[in-house]
Amino acid sequence: MTTKRLILLAALTIAGFGAGALLPSSPGKSAHAGSDKLPPAETYLAVMRNIHAHYVPQNASGKVPDDTRLTYAAISGMLGVLNDRYTQFWTPKEYAANMEETSGVFAGIGTTLDTNKDGKVVVLQTVPESPAAKMGIVPGDILTQINKRPLSGKSLDAVTELLKGTPGTSVTLTLRRAKTPAPVTVQLTRALVAAPLVESRMADTTHSIGYVSLSLFGENADAQFAKAVAKLEKQGMRGMVFDLRDNPGGLLTVAQEIASRFVTEGVIVWTQEKNGKMTALEAEPGKRETGLSRGEYPVIVLVNEGSASASEIVAGAIKDHSAGKLVGTRTYGKGLVQTIFPLDDDSAVKITTQHYFTPSKTDIHKKYDKRTGALISGGIAPDVTVQLSDDDWFNMRDARRAAPTDANAADKFDPQLRKALTLLQAQLD
Repeated sequence: MTTKRLILLAALTIAGFGAGALLPSSPGKSAHAGSDKLPPAETYLAVMRNIHAHYVPQNASGKVPDDTRLTYAAISGMLGVLNDRYTQFWTPKEYAANMEETSGVFAGIGTTLDTNKDGKVVVLQTVPESPAAKMGIVPGDILTQINKRPLSGKSLDAVTELLKGTPGTSVTLTLRRAKTPAPVTVQLTRALVAAPLVESRMADTTHSIGYVSLSLFGENADAQFAKAVAKLEKQGMRGMVFDLRDNPGGLLTVAQEIASRFVTEGVIVWTQEKNGKMTALEAEPGKRETGLSRGEYPVIVLVNEGSASASEIVAGAIKDHSAGKLVGTRTYGKGLVQTIFPLDDDSAVKITTQHYFTPSKTDIHKKYDKRTGALISGGIAPDVTVQLSDDDWFNMRDARRAAPTDANAADKFDPQLRKALTLLQAQLD
């Protein structure tokens, strides 16, 4: 059986579970001495037997769902009683999908896509050394067909699914390219590709202020982050904006690694187990090879209500250790850790096993009034609050779509980033 893993995610929407834990090979004794009631497992089996013996199907197929589906549904119902949105069962398919996302490795061609102002699917970037990069696909290319199937009317998710597949299989793309009148047809062989979790660029060349964003604390995130910082430092970076907005979290170990690049000594986060025991996770050694780790330039971290769990661990460590300033809006407020326990049928259970606190032992988990349900507290407040309106967001999106090859196109419509740059510029002037 695969080892358990610690994961922090804001809100996973898929649920389900595999069999195994509820099906003992032989009847057990009553859980209560002197009681004639069946223990839970026997009650479950008795219901299962009655379904198969007597139930008249009312669904369209006219068939009783198989034991696996019945078991998955029963366990999902059991977890619902816990009233914990983060404790979930995953079917084998759901577990595999979640582990693929966390690993950051996908079978595909290695492109990041969006839609332009005309609704066409456009390439924003390609992963270095990926099939797409090797075949000369470049940012700005517009996808019109996949395997001779027109993409008109298809959602971005649907297009992404068409590009995925088994490594070694081929896929044919038809593209429209700037300054090339005729359509371009390219045949690619799918491969395992490490998804780009980090985006980096020089946001202000006059003041040499770098920008690094992280979309998820996946397995490759720390290595990608370190590479991005080193590249910007070679370009003479004198200040950095670290963007954690809308980052839902990820692996606890990766949060500790990345936080250790800002905070090189002391506690990164406190965890508390069911028995109340508090454990300090401290800064990891060996993360001091950059100017960032040595505190050679100022840092501002962008956060918002979508910055959750692992993002809050890093933001909390940076704030409590005065390693940088936070700009944006209050973070999500998820102070819980889940452990994933894989099961023998390739399903898994994800259970809340720890509560976490910032280095100053601040509890950032959301708290609600038991009577009214109103939010009382939660999240991490930024040092400087700057709102981003719906109009700002749409303007940023439209700017990116209008100029997919210009990495800085949306910056002038982003008030939170503009404020971060202004604060850093004042420090550097």
